[in-house]
Amino acid sequence: MGTDETKPKEFIIDSSSPHFLHPLDSPGAIITTIKFNGKNYDLWEQAIRTALRAKNKLAFIDGTLTKPILKDDTTFAEAKAWKMINSMITSWIMNVIDPKLHPRVAYVDSIENVGEYSKKVFNFECP
Repeated sequence: MGTDETKPKEFIIDSSSPHFLHPLDSPGAIITTIKFNGKNYDLWEQAIRTALRAKNKLAFIDGTLTKPILKDDTTFAEAKAWKMINSMITSWIMNVIDPKLHPRVAYVDSIENVGEYSKKVFNFECP
């Protein structure tokens, strides 16, 4: 007979979870009117952070919530949810970057790396 210690933890997404997507959230959403043009990084970053904080998604880009590694205490559902949210946030961010800059940031694998990558590519000082 199994014990609670042998059962994998249950992964539940409720409306307070950063993994939750509202039915109106879509890849085509414009989360801020500030578009990154290669020169306005500080203003754009602040607008992105504000929008993602309002959507309870800031943890995906500030390093608080990192990509789960599949192991005993991580469920497939958690890894799948992280990947789905990462893709959604990537879409939102691509929507507020000047299309001329898309080729320079389109292939970043994790949204948490976009800010750091953008700072390097566009010659911003990293703190």
